[in-house]
Amino acid sequence: MIQIDKIIGNINSDSHLKDKYQDMFKIDHVEKIEITRLESERSRIRKVSDKGTELALTMVPGSHINDGDVLLLTEEKMVIVKRISENVAIISLKENISADQLFETAIKIGHTIGNMHRPIKIANGKIYFPIQAESEIELFLKLFSILRYNLDIKSENIIFEPEPGYDVHGH
Repeated sequence: MIQIDKIIGNINSDSHLKDKYQDMFKIDHVEKIEITRLESERSRIRKVSDKGTELALTMVPGSHINDGDVLLLTEEKMVIVKRISENVAIISLKENISADQLFETAIKIGHTIGNMHRPIKIANGKIYFPIQAESEIELFLKLFSILRYNLDIKSENIIFEPEPGYDVHGH
């Protein structure tokens, strides 16, 4: 078992590692481990790559493993992380909302999602948060029924990365 205690870099943000990844991929020297969002937040985890390499990750508490992170790089192999996508709800506000309606709608959405203790991400004018099942969309449609003319709710299966600082909860 190979011990890993730090991330080398990420193929999505480091052009040198991306080039190395492409070169090693061509000669079949890239291995992947799949992890969920919840696993990515753990400081200790054991995984086996798609080609059988056993890894024991002991990360610094509070660190986070992202899609494309390089965990191991040798002449013989590169082991990267593939994050597993998950179901998320996506709330977007309609464009014809008055300033008063916008304020009220935003407060009610924040209150409702906050009471359900969901991590969120805000991007491109939309609010994203994880759901366990498609039936939760119906629940949120009911919870937001009074606001139905001000927003749209749909679901998608994506790699969800919570907004920094909005991914933890405590009372």
